[in-house]
Amino acid sequence: MSYLPEKRVTMKDVARATGVSVMTVSYALRGSREVSAATREKVLRTAEDLGYRRDPMLTRLATYRTAKKRSDRGLALAWLNLHPDKSTWAFRGSHFLEAWEGARLRAEKIGYHLDSFSLAEAGCWERLSGILRSRGIEGVIIGQPPPGMVEAQLEFEHFATVAVGRAIRRPELPRVVLNHVELVRRVMARMVAMGYRRIGLVMERGECVKNTFRNFSGYFGACEQLGVPAADIVPPLTPGQLDADNLGQWIQAHRVEGILVHREDQMDRLLPELGLRVPEDIGFAHLSTHQPSERISGFFFDPALYGSWAVDLVHWLLDRGERGVPVTSPSVILTGGEWQAGRTLRDTGEIRSSVEDEDTGGQTQHRNRR
Repeated sequence: MSYLPEKRVTMKDVARATGVSVMTVSYALRGSREVSAATREKVLRTAEDLGYRRDPMLTRLATYRTAKKRSDRGLALAWLNLHPDKSTWAFRGSHFLEAWEGARLRAEKIGYHLDSFSLAEAGCWERLSGILRSRGIEGVIIGQPPPGMVEAQLEFEHFATVAVGRAIRRPELPRVVLNHVELVRRVMARMVAMGYRRIGLVMERGECVKNTFRNFSGYFGACEQLGVPAADIVPPLTPGQLDADNLGQWIQAHRVEGILVHREDQMDRLLPELGLRVPEDIGFAHLSTHQPSERISGFFFDPALYGSWAVDLVHWLLDRGERGVPVTSPSVILTGGEWQAGRTLRDTGEIRSSVEDEDTGGQTQHRNRR
């Protein structure tokens, strides 16, 4: 008895059955806008009827060949630097250089060359768009902007565009962001397991606006999920500018035991001013520190991952022929991180193993924002 495998259905078979070219079939199977919706639907229906399945080995080989061709041609992606000069690249909270380096290394690995373009040097968005088009660039990453910049005015119809972070709010773009809601919950779970009861969130209002109050809403969601008694829920402190007076009044009024922070430097300066010892009198944990530290308790997140995933998302858009805004693509929401025990929380040695097991979970989630 013969056990020869059945003949595999190929893209040529699908093309022959639908009366289109193999290239059209390839575009349609990838969801590209290079073909009409009607043709794409016809190809997908025919492929399903014939039992077509992509060969993962052939797909990997094609990806390798495409990457090599990109590398040989020197196909470039653009990273847009929106800062007025280089001195502002490393302003607190931007993590510009680390994200840029992560993007550069990832671009090289998958066969691109990443170039940086300055909005300040171009003079305006219109001229910057023209420069990118004259260089034949189709994939663009918008880096984290300086404080106060919320809108990008690129000629988006010509580019596959991804933003890093939430600061650029107009237009709505595919973006790479941290899952602030989940990070608040994870840090609070740690602190509750360590015996902290009255835990509060401190964040200046400008930062709340920047991340569209996700930390704020994440705090109340975490209280509900962790079963924090109503009497122990502390109203978040979100002043325009944090100082010793408003911090001290808040701590005293709500008998705060532990603080969730976005900036450890504020706690290092203000808590000693208030005569409070860390962690003996009060503890604090960083929601997403971008510098590994033996002192600061909280989650460490490598900002190079912002850039790395931004390159992957731009590549995905280019592969599907997606240009302009809006696009039917997901954002990449990064949820990974490594817990740093640090010394800003008291070490009770009582953390439940279930909390530690949870912190070894996956790095990312892909979610469609539309």
